[in-house]
Amino acid sequence: MIVTALQSVLGGVREFFLLEKAEQSVAALGRSRQDTLRLYYEAASRRLNVAQDLRGPVQTSAALSLYREGTHFLALAYLASRGHLNIDPASATIQQSLQELDKALEAEGVDVRAAYSGARSWLVSADPLDFDRLNAAEAARRVEQLEEARRWLSALIDARSPAELRWTRVARIGAAVVVALALVALLWARVTAPKNLALGKPTNQSSVNLGTTGAGVVDGLKTGTFGYHSDLDESPWVSIDLGRPTAISSVKVFGRGDNHYDQSIPLVLEASDDGTNYQQVVVRNEPFSEYDPWVAQPVNLVTRFVRLRTLRRAVLVLGEVEVYGSPRK
Repeated sequence: MIVTALQSVLGGVREFFLLEKAEQSVAALGRSRQDTLRLYYEAASRRLNVAQDLRGPVQTSAALSLYREGTHFLALAYLASRGHLNIDPASATIQQSLQELDKALEAEGVDVRAAYSGARSWLVSADPLDFDRLNAAEAARRVEQLEEARRWLSALIDARSPAELRWTRVARIGAAVVVALALVALLWARVTAPKNLALGKPTNQSSVNLGTTGAGVVDGLKTGTFGYHSDLDESPWVSIDLGRPTAISSVKVFGRGDNHYDQSIPLVLEASDDGTNYQQVVVRNEPFSEYDPWVAQPVNLVTRFVRLRTLRRAVLVLGEVEVYGSPRK
């Protein structure tokens, strides 16, 4: 059962892109029947498009009349597409056309949409003023019913020419290729993108406040507020243990995401091999934020520990710290 379902899905995908069955069906019609089918389908489309534009409290009766004509032409188009056109379209009434349509649908085992069944009885009404006698609510209900019936019946008819089928196939395959290439490029970009070496690494800090810890700067989250908040200290700091010596190419420091961007400056980036003795790498004196981070790009820096420290009595408030580079073996 699963194999059958999978085969059905794969067959549907194949047909969507290659349109083999659709092309075979169009070829089987022959040129004359193709022309007849398109003539009635296009005539139906013109009337139904105008009918949609006329929907409203004043012109609903006119819209319904056009819906009736359009449905008549859709019925003739369906009969032509299936080789059931056993009536003279030039003289056939809508009653005759819908009778033939009912026979064709039954012969092909097509499930008839309820909206069509409900609309059929008054579509064949011989009273020319039938629609003009409707109140607004009933007219609106009939319009919705006919619109649903139109969508259903239109979906049963493929009025595309062989040339249109070929162009559709080319367009679908081309779009699939573009999407596939885009996905491959996205996957490649993700695979080859620099890794944030600080993510989830152990941290330490001078103090904590407001329910934060140093781990808040390496959790990968930017919340619009902050990840770490120290007490008011003399030179508060937070450090990250990268686990082993690392050749660092850049450090991206995200500040807080609210409106207090200058609390932590001047801020110094420091490096250490043992987590105790730190050397200054670079100082930041300009305000930065979560949305405008400080990107430090040290030269020839190989270290295991990095630390951010404020060079005054203040609070240190940071959103996230990302470290990029190459771990040394």
